[in-house]
Amino acid sequence: MRTLPLVVSLLLCAIRLPGAPPVRIALYGDRGANSSSIEAAEHALRNAPDFTVTRLAAETIRSGGLKEFDVVVFPGGVAHKVSDALGENGRENVRAFVSDGGGYVGFCSGAYLACSGFRWGLGILRARTISPLWRRGTGMVELGPVSGLTRWFEGLPGPLPVRYANGPILEPDDSPALPPYEVVAFYRSELAENGTPQGAMTGSPAMVRTRYGRGAVFVSSPHPEKTPGMEPMVCRMVRDTARPPAPRDAASLWELWEGMEVERLWKPGVIVDWLTGLPTGRTVKPGDTAKHTHCSQFVAAACQRAGIYILRPPEHSATGLANAQFEWLASGAAKGWQRLDSATAAQSAANTGRVVVAVVRNPDASRPGHIALVRLGFKSSVELEAEGPDVMQAGARNRRSVPLRQGFSNHLEHITGLAFFAHDLP
Repeated sequence: MRTLPLVVSLLLCAIRLPGAPPVRIALYGDRGANSSSIEAAEHALRNAPDFTVTRLAAETIRSGGLKEFDVVVFPGGVAHKVSDALGENGRENVRAFVSDGGGYVGFCSGAYLACSGFRWGLGILRARTISPLWRRGTGMVELGPVSGLTRWFEGLPGPLPVRYANGPILEPDDSPALPPYEVVAFYRSELAENGTPQGAMTGSPAMVRTRYGRGAVFVSSPHPEKTPGMEPMVCRMVRDTARPPAPRDAASLWELWEGMEVERLWKPGVIVDWLTGLPTGRTVKPGDTAKHTHCSQFVAAACQRAGIYILRPPEHSATGLANAQFEWLASGAAKGWQRLDSATAAQSAANTGRVVVAVVRNPDASRPGHIALVRLGFKSSVELEAEGPDVMQAGARNRRSVPLRQGFSNHLEHITGLAFFAHDLP
């Protein structure tokens, strides 16, 4: 992990993309939330000049006030009291806000509140706690980043002590309708007071993230917002989770898609959740791992995040989805999609900010086809004819950028049936 001086780490919290609108943050500040936690979150978030922070009462959430924001933050406190203050209408408004693309960030009790494992929870995070004994104590504990996710910790000195105050010790819940969560950080030490289970905290998730509908969820069991020096991480949590500006051109569309981390997620050989690309944990039959590639699920998730519909689960199962997407697109039933007549037309459409897919159907319906996203590019007509535009894809090997002919190398015998389709941004 790269270590930077604290002054540089604070600057990282203040990065603002030119021309980007401010991130509008709703900070819950009503019954059930601890005043010191509200103030700490507000202080940490005000370090970023591209953030606007507004405290919201439960009544404002009940009356639909979240619609004016990009992300809602629930600070520490007593989760079931927050839930009671929101009421069923308020809880449903939070769920609808996230499902429609808004972000949810929860610290400590805000993490409890997100879980599906409590009758009073929001049910936007597929998690529960390992034990009903939750009073583990308060103090400093140590965090560790998950391999491959150290970017969350850039600019922070290690080791990473963080304030802890009875936060949840999470494990997956068995709610089949929710996608799995991804662990961002784990505990390297523990508190186990008041008869709570010893050995359960070390190695357990400290911070996790997931998707819920079109929105993102990030929860932290400990309190980075109450830990001096961890303000950059708090800002990253909020910025990464907040509703992104709707893609308005090719550059903003590809900024959105680059953030999907296709080379790390939707990996072959395992069964994944189509929306997040995370392994579901379902068992793959011995010898079947080669059958589990996820080009069509990745494209479906990418289109979903851009606000565009392409055939996807649950309307069609993941099995044979690329073939089905080809037939759906070619049939004329795909509202808003237009067939393009050449690689040159596909490249031009992608460069002007349209969503463009390249797709081939396997004549053998029992075998998979392939689909990919056409990237921005400025190849000559000769290069486009020889190798096609560059694409982003999941597959036997996931690639952020690869020439189409190379990316479709397992389907070259069907390449004459390749088709391009484009859709305008909403």
